[in-house]
Amino acid sequence: MRRLGPAVAAGSAVLVLASCSVPTVVGGGAPARATQSQAPAAPPHLTVSPGSNGQGLPLDTPVYVVADSGRLTGVNFQEAGVGTPSGGQLSPDGHTWHMADGLDSSASYTLTATASNGAQTVSSHVSFTTLSAGDRLVTNVFPGDGSTVGVGEPIDLTFNTSIPDDRKAALLNRIQVTSNPGVMGAWHWFSDRQVHFRPQSYWPSGTKVNITANLKGFDAGNGTWGLGDWAQSFTVGAKHVSLIDDTTHQMQVYDNDQLINTWPVSMGKPGFPTLEGTLVVLFKVYKVKMNSCSTFGTSAACVPGGANYYDEDVFYDTAISTNGFFIHAAPWSVYAQGSYDVSHGCVNLSTDRAITFYNWSQIGDVVVISHTGNVADITNGEADWQIPFSQFTNTPGDSPVFTGNGSGPTGSGVTHTY
Repeated sequence: MRRLGPAVAAGSAVLVLASCSVPTVVGGGAPARATQSQAPAAPPHLTVSPGSNGQGLPLDTPVYVVADSGRLTGVNFQEAGVGTPSGGQLSPDGHTWHMADGLDSSASYTLTATASNGAQTVSSHVSFTTLSAGDRLVTNVFPGDGSTVGVGEPIDLTFNTSIPDDRKAALLNRIQVTSNPGVMGAWHWFSDRQVHFRPQSYWPSGTKVNITANLKGFDAGNGTWGLGDWAQSFTVGAKHVSLIDDTTHQMQVYDNDQLINTWPVSMGKPGFPTLEGTLVVLFKVYKVKMNSCSTFGTSAACVPGGANYYDEDVFYDTAISTNGFFIHAAPWSVYAQGSYDVSHGCVNLSTDRAITFYNWSQIGDVVVISHTGNVADITNGEADWQIPFSQFTNTPGDSPVFTGNGSGPTGSGVTHTY
């Protein structure tokens, strides 16, 4: 590191005496003491990193200044072409300063620092450039910002690139979930591109949740870098939980722990079992074109007029899986509802009941289905609540966290392209 500040010479004062003997005072007083002048304090010493003229530095390069003596009196950290200085944090004792954020791609920076001990001031000036990021890290976030969701909704982050195993913990360290009230929660990687956060038990109704991601300057591997930070929030709505039992062929609907409806249903017939487990409402759509060929892709299901063939518009569809399981209106199976199973896996309701459920439901509501034998797992995309919380964290070095007190969906997620 090169110091460019002016050199300060430290002089030494010399006491001159008339002779080598100790002077005496007439009258028998005590000998007078010779006074020695104190050497002035050494000038402050500055350490600045990175050094000057660095080229193509990584975006996570630490930028800091240390005054080994004295105190920092000024730090100006400037990116070329940007009107305002880049941010930094000064320690309470005034001895250190460090950059508060990551660096921009393909940028030129200058840093000028001064320090003083009260009598002397020194300064240092450095300049450097950063590398050009090959790709930027893109994060798709669900729930969407400002949305209201059910008590079972996990936080779903999907990235545009695979995150290497040795970068996953570092990435999660940069993403903070806070809520009011606070809950115990944890992250789980379902693939190298997708990670979910869920509370230990359902979110309390009325919870305000904030997600803050400080990803600027994060090295995601394979030439991909985080080039910006983002934050968003959502609110947890009323507690909606529905219990569907294939033994009784009944659906019990609870609103804030109060039973409000008990409805007969028909579910998946032999060979087409309905998904079993603790699921959540993913989305709702008024009309879905359901076709047996596209759903099952088997020759038996693709024979028009065959027992398992269908090609119909189905209405008031509430999705409870990513692979085609819905709760929907099925006027054709009312005769079987409450008695036996005739569907190809969906949960059949009468039209008026399906409309009521469709209008009442919100994204993230809990639907618990039992006794079908087709247990949901990651292949269905519905594994969040099937994994015991004690086993949910699967990132080495990571552990469940308490979300503390933060301040404070229906709708689509938000993609952050920083």
